[in-house]
Amino acid sequence: MQPLRSLKWITLAALLLAFAGTAVAEKVFYRYVDSEGKIAIVDRLTPEIVPRGYDIIRANGTVVDTIAPRLSDDERRVWRQEQAVAKARAEAEAKMRAWDESLLLRYSDVADIDVAKERALRDIQVRISILKSNLTAIKQQVLNNQAEAAELERRGQQVPESLVTTLSDLRREVSGTEAQIVSRTQELDEVAEAYERDRARFSQLQESVLKRRNYHRNDEADE
Repeated sequence: MQPLRSLKWITLAALLLAFAGTAVAEKVFYRYVDSEGKIAIVDRLTPEIVPRGYDIIRANGTVVDTIAPRLSDDERRVWRQEQAVAKARAEAEAKMRAWDESLLLRYSDVADIDVAKERALRDIQVRISILKSNLTAIKQQVLNNQAEAAELERRGQQVPESLVTTLSDLRREVSGTEAQIVSRTQELDEVAEAYERDRARFSQLQESVLKRRNYHRNDEADE
């Protein structure tokens, strides 16, 4: 019985030693920059260290984790502004890439843009002409109905409610059509400007492509 009991104690002692070795191996320290700008290493955190940020390291110096410093209100505000600027820049770059891809897919040269611009402007101008023609016809109807109403009043007769309603509807239609003409005219300018931007950007892309081709040709010639 004595040898068996001794064996148990030996086994237990070995397990305790192994556990102790593991505990020592997993012992961590905290590395940070103190108020004097010097690197310090301690075995426990204090309230003064936490806001500074620190590295959690093992005894051999390997880093387990890094805790960033806490930002002040001003630093946090600056960080948010920088994030917003970076986001806006990324969105602008993505929008530019999408624009470039669209131009290269739709057009093969600048002449294609000129043709597309002329076709789009002509389409808008036709719509404006139709609206103006409709406006002339509506205004003539207003004049005719106004003359009819004036003639009834001259005779001392009451103007029918239906004629009053028709005149009111026609005047609203005049205002609506005039507004459409103004809108279409503005669209004419906006579309023209958009095509000019497309043309300028497409020209830049073509120049870039030509420069890259010439560059590669020169490299091949040098070889």
